[in-house]
Amino acid sequence: MNNAIDYDEAKSVLHLLNTDDTISSAHGILCGFACVKPDLTLDNWLGEILVSIDLNNLNEKLAHEQLAQIYNNTLLQLNDATLNFKLLIADEDCKLREQADTLIKWCQGFLLGLGLQKISTNDEDVLEMMKDLNEISQLDVDMLDNEQNAQDLNGIIEYVRMGTLLIQETLQPSKQDYISPELLH
Repeated sequence: MNNAIDYDEAKSVLHLLNTDDTISSAHGILCGFACVKPDLTLDNWLGEILVSIDLNNLNEKLAHEQLAQIYNNTLLQLNDATLNFKLLIADEDCKLREQADTLIKWCQGFLLGLGLQKISTNDEDVLEMMKDLNEISQLDVDMLDNEQNAQDLNGIIEYVRMGTLLIQETLQPSKQDYISPELLH
C-alpha cells in the first residue's frame, strides 16, 4: 500500500491558507485526534488547523482538496496492518535542524490532538509514551550538530512513529483484531 505524503508538497499547501500551523504540527494534530476520536471527520480536523477557508477561491479550494488527501492517506496509514505509517516531517534530505524542528512541532501537534477529546486509559505503555512525546516536544534543536545526532534523531523518529501506532491501537483497537468477550464464553 502506498499512501506516501510528500512533505514539501504538503508544506506548500498550508502556505495558501489562513493558518499559523506548520504541516508537521497539523499532521500531528490529525494523528492525535484520530487516536481519540473514532468518528473523526475532515471538517473536525480542518476546524482545528484553519481559521477559515474560501472554497470559491481556486487556490484555497485546491489546498482543501490536498488536505483532504492528506487526511485520507493518514487515516489509511494509521490503520494499515503492515504499519506503513510515516510522520509528516522533513526527511533526511533536509538539514538536521529542520528535521528536528518538524519532529518537535509534530509531537506538539500530536499531544494537542490527543487533548481534543477526553482520554480514558490506564495503559502504562500509553501513559509512558505520552510522557516521552511531551519530552521530545521540548527538545532543544540547538543541541543537534553532528552525525551521531543524526543517528539519534532517526531513532527518535522511529520511536515516535511506533509509539503513535501503539497509542492509536490501544485507544482505537482494530476491529479486525477485536474478539467480543461474549464469544470467549
